[in-house]
Amino acid sequence: MLEDPPFDLLCPGRRPTGLAPVLLPFLASGEPDWDGFAHLLGRTVDAGLIPFVSAGPGAGDLIGASTRAEVVATVGAALGGRTFVAGVRAEDGPDGGFDPARLAGTVAAITRHGGIPALLPSFTLARLDADEALGLLAWMGEWCDRLLAVDLPAERWAGGRSWGMDAFEVLLDNPACVGLVDGSWSRQLEWDRIRRRDDLRPDFRIYSANALGIDQIMFGADHALDLAAAVPDAIADRDEAWAREDPGVIERHDALQALANLVFRVPVEDARHAIARVLYLRGWLAHDRIHPSLPRRPPTDDDLLLPALDRLGLL
Repeated sequence: MLEDPPFDLLCPGRRPTGLAPVLLPFLASGEPDWDGFAHLLGRTVDAGLIPFVSAGPGAGDLIGASTRAEVVATVGAALGGRTFVAGVRAEDGPDGGFDPARLAGTVAAITRHGGIPALLPSFTLARLDADEALGLLAWMGEWCDRLLAVDLPAERWAGGRSWGMDAFEVLLDNPACVGLVDGSWSRQLEWDRIRRRDDLRPDFRIYSANALGIDQIMFGADHALDLAAAVPDAIADRDEAWAREDPGVIERHDALQALANLVFRVPVEDARHAIARVLYLRGWLAHDRIHPSLPRRPPTDDDLLLPALDRLGLL
């Protein structure tokens, strides 16, 4: 095996664990399309990936607390105790200050339904310094057995937070924190974290959310790719090919990366509609409606998406 960085991290035959965000579609009335959501949830489970709800593609940053609670209850009932991940947020209370009781209640509800809470960015969290934010994660560990931290830089996500290497080591010392969703979109930072993880806590999961490098599983990462909201079956097939050391996995990576480059091209804010459009083109949704406040891609986008889907054999 090649030994120069990053080739020292290559791990053919390792089966990655995959989190798949589930899109929450919307009806023309502006209300959630619960039937469409249930169908997409089933597709995710059938692919063998772990559903990740109330996250970016699911408009978890835009829907209210009552809708997020309904998402969790719906998923918990559908999965019957099987694992899922649900996003949570530190939010202000009526007095304008951080309301820890609200967050504690949300974490408890997710855990009660069999889910793992993942602390997502918020403007409230962004106001906390690193020590306070790490303390919040440690405190969350008193309300649940397992939780995830999420790294999303502020330049790409309103209220985003990046965890530096010192903070990452504190996360590794938190027994309740079992993984990090790495949305840095930096290969080098992910590799550095994987090496530190391997040295200090090998069972800790680093879920790569790198839309620009979906092949990070080759270097010891697991994955939480937003692309999996549109093509969970293709992502799962890629995982299987890597686990059995099939040389064809490289071509699968190339085809998936080509689709990711189209879906997540600038402006990235439009990507959520691109995901819905892919689901519509595949026949998995009867429409391509998303949260009414989100931007949409033009109809001509289909001219780009269709060849990419055909290359993957998904049409």
